[in-house]
Amino acid sequence: MAFQNSINYDKEEEYSIIIGDLSKDVVVQILFRLPVRDLLRFRSVCKSWYNFLKSPNFIKLHTAHQISRPASTIIAYNRGNHTYLWPNLFLLHLQPVICNIEQDNFTINHQLPLPSAIDDAKDYTNFKFCYNGLICLIKDMYTSPVVILWNPATRRYKCIKIPSECSKFTYLKLGYHQQSNDYKILQVPFHNDESSKMAWVYTLSLGSWKTVPFTLLSRTVSLGSQISLNGFVYWPASGTEAYIICFDVIKDEFKLLDVPDDRGFDILRIHRRLTVLRGSLAMIISIGDGSWDTEIWTLVNRSSSLQPYSWTKKFIIEPFSKETIPVGMWNADKLLVDVLKTDNALKQVYFNYDLVTKEMNYFHVPKKQGLASLMMRERYFECLELEDGFGQGY
Repeated sequence: MAFQNSINYDKEEEYSIIIGDLSKDVVVQILFRLPVRDLLRFRSVCKSWYNFLKSPNFIKLHTAHQISRPASTIIAYNRGNHTYLWPNLFLLHLQPVICNIEQDNFTINHQLPLPSAIDDAKDYTNFKFCYNGLICLIKDMYTSPVVILWNPATRRYKCIKIPSECSKFTYLKLGYHQQSNDYKILQVPFHNDESSKMAWVYTLSLGSWKTVPFTLLSRTVSLGSQISLNGFVYWPASGTEAYIICFDVIKDEFKLLDVPDDRGFDILRIHRRLTVLRGSLAMIISIGDGSWDTEIWTLVNRSSSLQPYSWTKKFIIEPFSKETIPVGMWNADKLLVDVLKTDNALKQVYFNYDLVTKEMNYFHVPKKQGLASLMMRERYFECLELEDGFGQGY
């Protein structure tokens, strides 16, 4: 996905960022490529630099630039830590080694220190997901739940109390609209009671909750991870049949999408994972025992009101082995695959498979520090979100 610069300046901003003979566009392109810690330091240069680097416009463009770059870091947590009250989160830099599957080649940046809003002594905290450089946690989920949006790069976070009227039987989702650079938190019901007829939506720019109709009923139990793309949030759902739930971030509306053809297999044998392929929503379909081909389909939006969308099969991949589980797309045409090896000791190996060249690059989870039990999560990149007055520091 190419990043296109569409910078709008007022007169004060235009002159505030010029350095020597460099044009404003050149300076901004340089700033986009700097680590967040340097951008935070540059705010001390002068008042005009402070205002420009903290402006919503620059933060929006910086996020768009980061999204367009190839991913190199993954957020992960220790899934063996379920007996504790808070998650151990790590940043892992992926450095592939070709044709060497015995070398541990994850570089660990560091274990992320949790925000001060989490009191290790008393708060039960659950890691939910990572999106656009923001990590979403929920604490006190069984008593007085609070959502924590956290930016590790800037050490800022925002605590959002979930209304007491909101049902405890809900799933947490996060929507993003790139044009407005605004986020919405969703509390989507899955339990069949009166509260299941409403979903709760929190708008970050407004700082408030509201309810919206949710008429999909409990037959669409929300399962799996989410995909936020082009102003929509998608996540898989299942009941007697499989569906995709879609939430329009602008219109605050829900709808159901059909899934691609299941080839006649029992619904319990099929693994479906939503991902993004070449800028479009995609679904990876595989069979549980690894004995059949894996298919990758993409969603195509159409202008017809009778058929507003359709699924197109893009790739058919022969089985790797019975121990492999496709995780999702990783940079352009590369599929990230999880391999559970049981030859000597139980361990995990990850590799990406190039859908075009069919080459494989291996990534190994380090055995030291108990990291062999890490659960791989979404891609991570540094961002400046929550720096425009929506968060507090620690």
